[in-house]
Amino acid sequence: MIEVTAAPATTASALKIAAGAAASAYNVTASSVSGFGSAAYAFIAGDASTNSSGVATSVILILNGSDLIDITAELTLADVEAVATHVLGQ
Repeated sequence: MIEVTAAPATTASALKIAAGAAASAYNVTASSVSGFGSAAYAFIAGDASTNSSGVATSVILILNGSDLIDITAELTLADVEAVATHVLGQ
């Protein structure tokens, strides 16, 4: 899933809090990722055993200007980051 939302008042620190909250639902920690927008955080949910693909869900949240980009997929984190590169046109 790729979701782009207008978020003109969102700051990097607010994104960090939101990513942390989303990750905590899976009992994992979000980590800062460099090279994407003005701020980006990613985490891997420990849910591979419950996904039909057998691959854990990877999430990257990116603040790019006034847009918040959420990419969530049953892919490796490297694959999700590759998708993010294409979405951002890098």
